[in-house]
Amino acid sequence: MKKIAIVVMCVLATSLYAQKDAVDANNNVLGALASFGPDGAGVGGSSIVFNPARRIDGTVHVFETWRNTAIIQTTGGMTLRLRDNINLNARRNVFESKIGTDSVFTFDFTNIEKMVVNNKTYKNIFSPVEGGYRLVEVVAETDDFAIYKDYKIDIKEGSPNPMLAQQNDKYLMKDSYYVKKGRSFKKFKLKKSSFLKLAGSKADMLEAYADKNDLNFRDEKDLEKIASYYGSL
Repeated sequence: MKKIAIVVMCVLATSLYAQKDAVDANNNVLGALASFGPDGAGVGGSSIVFNPARRIDGTVHVFETWRNTAIIQTTGGMTLRLRDNINLNARRNVFESKIGTDSVFTFDFTNIEKMVVNNKTYKNIFSPVEGGYRLVEVVAETDDFAIYKDYKIDIKEGSPNPMLAQQNDKYLMKDSYYVKKGRSFKKFKLKKSSFLKLAGSKADMLEAYADKNDLNFRDEKDLEKIASYYGSL
């Protein structure tokens, strides 16, 4: 691995350290990541962006801008850092970085264990509900269960009638929550009763903790704190 790391370091023109340190994967060297890692195990590749024939309002991307920083943990134990150039394409269910006006670098999670973007963790998991792997946001995670958020895109059709307000089609961002506990994997409603049922015998302690700290079970940041407290019990 060390010999390969030295080669990659030369290609990236940046610094590569031990497992716990990071590679500064600058935006102008995204192409080198396609062959990064042992045996050329890449973390993605470039592709051309094809615009739809008919204009569609809205966006397929989760974040408002591309100026987001990612910390990438590979399955081989390497850590890479990408600055100010990443977004989550909810329609394709992939992370992307811009490499040109009509091209993007698409991250392949085959060799990625997890990715942290804007302090939120994303993993590629198998969803029995969807019948395949999905790139999801980790809302809360303990030794007993995990709650995931999945983003999808619907299209609301417009009308050619000029008298109507919406003439163009429009992208609609939608999200769903899932809970994994043991072999069970199902849809989850982000509410107090659902989480307390999930907590089992620890429900009363969690409810008291949430009340004392004014935490809302419907708020993702608060739910993460409640789950962290659950893990400490």
